[in-house]
Amino acid sequence: MKMMFFSAERTEAELVRTELLAADVACEVREKEMGDGLLPNVSDAEVWIQNDEDSHRAVMLCLELGVGFAKRAETVRVGEQEDQDW
Repeated sequence: MKMMFFSAERTEAELVRTELLAADVACEVREKEMGDGLLPNVSDAEVWIQNDEDSHRAVMLCLELGVGFAKRAETVRVGEQEDQDW
C-alpha cells in the first residue's frame, strides 16, 4: 500500500477516493496518525492505494480531473472582482 494523498479536509480526501474507486483503483481513506499518543485532528485524512501497481494510474487520474494534489487554485481575474476600489 502507498499513501497517495493527504488533506486537512476529509471531504477532499473522500472526493479523491470516490474518483479513484470509479476508475477501479482500490483505495481507502485513513485518519492521519499523529504518534506519541497525540489525537489526530478529526478532519485530517490520507488516501491510500491498495495496489502499488495502480500508483501511476492514480496520479494521472488526479492530474486529469484536477483533484487531490492536482487541484488548481481558484484565480480571480481583473474585472471579475467584486467591490473593486480602483
